[in-house]
Order: sequence, then structure tokens, then C-alpha cells
Amino acid sequence: MKNIFEGIKKVHLIGIGGIGMSGIAEYLVRKDYEVTGSDMTMSLITGRLENLGIHCFEGHNADYLPDDTELVIYSAAVKEDNPEFIKAQKLNKKIIKRAVALGSIVNDKYLISVSGTHGKTTTTAMISKILIENGIDPTVFVGGLNDFLDGGSSRIGDSNIAVVEADEYDRSFLQLKSDIIVITSIEEDHLDIYEDLDDIKNCFVKFIECSKENVNIIACGDDANVRDTLKDISNVNFYGFGDENDTVIKETGYGQRGISFKINRDDLRIKVPGDHNVLNSTAAYLVSKEFGINCEKFNQSMKTFFGVKRRLELKFDNGIRIYDDYAHHPSEVMATLNAIKKQYPSRIITVFQPHLYSRTRDFYKEFGKSFEETDFLILTNIYPARETEIEGVTSGLILNEYLKHKAGSKGTDTGFYFENENMISEKLEEIVEKGDVIIFMGAGDITEICSKYVKRIKEKSNIKVPL
Repeated sequence: MKNIFEGIKKVHLIGIGGIGMSGIAEYLVRKDYEVTGSDMTMSLITGRLENLGIHCFEGHNADYLPDDTELVIYSAAVKEDNPEFIKAQKLNKKIIKRAVALGSIVNDKYLISVSGTHGKTTTTAMISKILIENGIDPTVFVGGLNDFLDGGSSRIGDSNIAVVEADEYDRSFLQLKSDIIVITSIEEDHLDIYEDLDDIKNCFVKFIECSKENVNIIACGDDANVRDTLKDISNVNFYGFGDENDTVIKETGYGQRGISFKINRDDLRIKVPGDHNVLNSTAAYLVSKEFGINCEKFNQSMKTFFGVKRRLELKFDNGIRIYDDYAHHPSEVMATLNAIKKQYPSRIITVFQPHLYSRTRDFYKEFGKSFEETDFLILTNIYPARETEIEGVTSGLILNEYLKHKAGSKGTDTGFYFENENMISEKLEEIVEKGDVIIFMGAGDITEICSKYVKRIKEKSNIKVPL
């Protein structure tokens, strides 16, 4: 397959601030391409790209696309009525999706693709860190910011190994030709793209069919949908807590310093909390064994793995603990809350920003139930991302379901919905007690609300520790 970057020097990325697009942008600028880009808003990510020498424009305008651009890459969220996209068409520029660009970069390598509705970012990061620290030197593309990647989401390695997060959104992962596939979970999501769960399962099968010959598949056998999807596929190593798996997790022990568990005769340890991270790290361990990495070396890498940015990221710990978390699906919410419950005997206060009108419409009942483990729930307005408002769909749908589940236990004074961001801080100051755990949760700009609240708490307590 011809490399789409051959003969190209000037590249423009529409939607450059997205985590996947920013990884491509970093890769290209480090490869000495001239890179520009645009996004609706500037952020920490675009600020990082600017520091690398990439000119990022705020908003979308035909003038932002340089006339001498040779290749335009756009994210799946960008529509064809985007003015830069339209100009690129008029100028007869080469235009490709981000997924095509990624495939062109990694498909000629020995490719480890990490997929799944949940857990793929953390699992990709774990695998990448282990391989890097054990001299494998892979090229990496992961859907989150990581300290071991100098705060970024990608790196260029000197080996012929690549580790990528394989995203099912917009069927993007069908552009990848994998040697090893990890499947962490399969569940209903992105129903603005897929018709139903069967459509999602069928797409995962196509993803496997796109792989190189003799692909090695490592899959979570505790997930019934994964089992069903792979029922007719051979060469699968199923892992999980259940005894029916090929790789069985046993003797799990929990403590505030982390989790210990056993696989066969290997004693493994991780710092990040939650059964879901035991599963994620098991997948990472099985991949690392393919490269001859033993349990001691695995444990050494995991000793300093504290998670991907915004995956239960501890932002403050002094009397109360404040976490920033990316969970935006009911299953992810439950996994996060269960992880905190197992680690701390504390009250939990969750500030949740629903992500997408369509996801809220499709899953508001499941969301209501998923917050059962929290002691208080504060809801913000829905973060629309790529969508326009859907009439009658608000965060109030989730609140009503949550209160139904809480009725008869802790009453109906544990759930709140505020359209005004300032009211969130006021409510927190009213209800927070020493020892509480506060989780700011969602895939939108809730992280900025979290940062503002942490800054406010630090100023009040005269703690001058930078975020």
C-alpha cells in the first residue's frame, strides 16, 4: 500500500485539538512536516501543539487553510460543510480521515491494536509503557495524555513495533491491519453511528478480518458480548476472573496502595484502582509476554503507572480527595464508582457532565441506575460535542432516574441539576465533609470545572501546589 504521506511536506488538520488528531499532529511535526490546524476552541492540547511549533487556529474558516497545503486530514467529527473542508475540495487537495492517516503510519509495522467500548485507552497506555521501559521502543498512538509520553498521546519509536488505540467510532478501526488485537469489552454505544448492538458486533468481526494473517487475539472472556462476537473465531486467548477463561485472574487483594492478583504462578501488582484495571492490566501482561517480558519487569513498569490523564486522576488530596475522570457511559460510571468504593470507605460526591444529547437520550435510564454507589450526584448541562440540541433531552432525565433509585434509601435530597456552573461550587461547599471523595466525571469540559474547583479549594486552604 502506498504511503499517503509520500512526497508531502505541508499538512493541515481540521479538528486538531481532539486527542486522536493531536497525536497525528505531534507525529507529523516530529517527522519534520509543516503542520497547521484548527479547532472550535483552544485548549491545553492545542497549547501543547503550539509549543511544538504547530500553528493552531481557533474556530473554522476557509482562510485558516493555507493555499499551499498538500494534504488535509480531518477528524470523524468534522462535517463536509466545514469551510476549510469545502476550500480543500475546491483547491483539489488530497483529503483523508484521521483513521486513514493512522493506518498509513502503522500498518507496515508489527501492529498491536487495542479495541473495546471501554478500557482501551488505559490498556493501550499500559502496554506502551511496559514495552518502552523494556527496550522494545514502539511507535505509540493512545487516546489520552500520558506522563510517560512527556504529557502527550503519541511517540515515534525506532523499532518495527506499533501500539495503537483502535477506535470503533465511525468504524475507524477498519483501517488497521493488526498482528495482535486486544478486545477489552463490547457494548452498545455510538448509536449515532451503529444501528444496534449486533451492528457493533459485526463491525468488530470485520475489524478482525482486516488483520494480517495469523492475528493473535487477546479478549476479555468475562464480557458476554465479546464471547458471542468471537464464537466462530479461533486463536483467541480469553482472560478474566471467570474459571472458563484461558487466562484466569485469582487471589485479588485490594489496598490503598494498589491491587495484587495472580495469573498462573505470576504475582502481579498495579497502582490504579478497580477490577476493570485488573482486567486492563491482565490484557497488557498477556501482550508483554509475547515480547518475553516477565512478571518482575511488568510489576516494575506498573509500579509507576498511575493512569492516563482524566482516568480517575487524583487532583487533590488533603482532607478530601478530588478526582477527574473521563467516564461517559453507564458501564464506565459504575466501574469508576465501584473502584473508589473498594479503595476508600468514604462518602462519594459525583459531579457529572453528560456527553452528547443522543447518548443521554439512549441511556438516561442506565445512567440513573449507574450512580447508585454515589452518595450525592450533581449534574451539569449536557456537553453537545459534535451534536445539536435534541428537544426534551436534558440532564434532568438522568436526575429523575437517579432519584427513583435513591428513593426509599437516602431520600431525594441527594441529586441536583444546575445549569449555572457557579452553583456547582456553592452546592459542593454546602455538602462536602472531611474525608469525602469528589469525582468530576465526563468526556466534555467538566475537567475545566474540576480545575477551577481545585484551585478554589487550594486558595481557601492556602495550599500553593500547582495542578
